[in-house]
Amino acid sequence: KKIMTNRLTKKLQVLLSDETVTIINRIILNDALENEDRPISVSAFIRNLIEKEIKHRPSAAKEWDKTKISKLKNK
Repeated sequence: KKIMTNRLTKKLQVLLSDETVTIINRIILNDALENEDRPISVSAFIRNLIEKEIKHRPSAAKEWDKTKISKLKNK
């Protein structure tokens, strides 16, 4: 397990359907049973998904591109 070195200080809010929340809870519980461990929180599960997505993005996607931003402003 990864030890968090950064303080978690920002909140993001997301609206999900009941069905999606049920599926997330089932995934979390199934993972816990498979690993013979306690279930993680939904917040930790979503945070892990976001961190994995960020890690898989190329470095260029994580930086500001001023030319693309100025083009967006002109639309």
